[in-house]
Amino acid sequence: MNITTLAPPAAEPLGLAEAKGYLRIAYDGEDDLVTSLIAGARARVEQEVAIALISRTLRVTLDRWPTGAVEMRTTRLPVRPAASLVAVRVKDAAGVSEDVTDRFALETGRSARLVWVNGRFPWPGARAGGVEIDYVAGFGAAADDVSDALKLAVKRLVAFGYHTRDADTLSGKLPDDVMTLLAPWRRMVLL
Repeated sequence: MNITTLAPPAAEPLGLAEAKGYLRIAYDGEDDLVTSLIAGARARVEQEVAIALISRTLRVTLDRWPTGAVEMRTTRLPVRPAASLVAVRVKDAAGVSEDVTDRFALETGRSARLVWVNGRFPWPGARAGGVEIDYVAGFGAAADDVSDALKLAVKRLVAFGYHTRDADTLSGKLPDDVMTLLAPWRRMVLL
């Protein structure tokens, strides 16, 4: 599975002024650092819980449909929450794409599932990258659309990065308070 961002988010879930207020920074000398910490903290939070805080268009490329996609009539999408379906395509053995969007619907919200609703199930003929699913994921286009708990997790991670000033801060172990804020957003898999 490969996930590509086709249209990046237009904003961050936390503005520079809000972050500086949280960090109690009253001057402009740290703006570049704080801006990069916001982007890094957002990316880390999104990675940890497989969500998109601010809406963006994604392309999921699969070699083949996941096991059980036909029997269950659903395919779980990797990034939540799902907002809208853009396109579903399958490629034949020659690599020619066929648009099959009309055979599917998107289960919007936190579940993020593609549901096969009608027509013949579209099997890809290509050996690699035979299925492409384009969809919009995210809570909305503005910071106000993001849950307060998730925004607080980004703030806490920005503060952690700002105070430790270590290059590995945002890629290392998350602070306990951030983990606690993210816990309700984790996707649980029952076996």
